[in-house]
Amino acid sequence: MYRRRLDSSGQWIRSEPVEVSQLWLNQERRRLKPQFFRIEGDAEVTVDAGNDGIPDSGWTKKDISAWLKAKGVEFSGYATKSKLLGLVEETLNPPAPEPEPATVEEAVEESIIGDEE
Repeated sequence: MYRRRLDSSGQWIRSEPVEVSQLWLNQERRRLKPQFFRIEGDAEVTVDAGNDGIPDSGWTKKDISAWLKAKGVEFSGYATKSKLLGLVEETLNPPAPEPEPATVEEAVEESIIGDEE
């Protein structure tokens, strides 16, 4: 089984993978019907791995940035995808607040009170 290529002379052969550029895919996307073509590795489409609405490696950088902005997280203009995913992790699991260290005066007061008993 095959289909005629509309962008050039030639054919698409069923179940035979063909590697194309992202630019080509963006230009020809409207012609590639999902019932006839399986597209893998498309950088322009977000795929939510857990279908949970939480950004993961399947999300595009643009969509991760939008999610972080909606949560009120600020970040620099240029951030890598891995850095953005790190910010997502920090947003979902904020670090526990560290207990404040006791001052010298509090330690002295505690030792004096302990001695009187």
